[in-house]
Amino acid sequence: MKVHAAYGALLLSVARCAGAFSSVSGFPATRSSALVTTTLRAQSDDDSESSSSPPAAAAAAAKPAVPTPPEPFLPALDQSYSVKGDIGDKDFVISRLGGPTVDELSNENLLRILMIECSDLEVNTLVWKCLGYRFDPDKEEWNDSECFPKWRERYPSPPDLIGMSRIYSKEQDSPSLRSNQALVRSIPADNKQSLKTHLKPYGFTGYQYAELTPNKTRRAQCANWLLYFREELFGYTVEELQERRRLKREAEEAEKKRLEEEEGKKAEDEWKPPVKEVF
Repeated sequence: MKVHAAYGALLLSVARCAGAFSSVSGFPATRSSALVTTTLRAQSDDDSESSSSPPAAAAAAAKPAVPTPPEPFLPALDQSYSVKGDIGDKDFVISRLGGPTVDELSNENLLRILMIECSDLEVNTLVWKCLGYRFDPDKEEWNDSECFPKWRERYPSPPDLIGMSRIYSKEQDSPSLRSNQALVRSIPADNKQSLKTHLKPYGFTGYQYAELTPNKTRRAQCANWLLYFREELFGYTVEELQERRRLKREAEEAEKKRLEEEEGKKAEDEWKPPVKEVF
């Protein structure tokens, strides 16, 4: 405000000098004096606006920015993209061939999913391999030869879990959204916080609510499922997983019965979200 006042005083002085010169010399006042007068009026208007604008400016600054939706990725609409699209040519460790590897499931590699340092196709490919889909390079197609049985019943072909086209109309995106939700429902409650447990030490603190997009949300859900797979399913046959599940349930029932006997009353069942396992 002080700078504006000083600047206004200087302009006023120039205007007066221009007017005085006009009256003495007989020459008409120049455009400079008119411009100065206009500038003074504009400066006065700016000063009055600036005195009332800080609350509005502060409110605008406090309002969270709406994330810009990603541009549509049209190559993903090609039916052959899932078998011919480029993967594994940067830092993200991934190959279409064979089953999932330890390096592909490392914390460092999974962190790249969350930091958007790999393509949507690379994320899909890793999840497909973990679900049991296998790529046939001769036929250039994915098959369900090693797929988890319950998952294979619903998805005989690998679904797009991310929404690679990044077109979010209901008609285009609904299959991707539904398959991602099915993947999330297969994660037990005890493994829902795997991102925080395993990747926070590597610097991942989560996404801010204001910056969330469908792409980021689904990447996080895929990464969380991959951590669950690595910790609970990786390296076991379906029969072994079913036996481990049976033993776990028996242990939980035994612990519940023990607590009831100690406390002399029936223990209330702890509510947990329903889980639709893939095996």
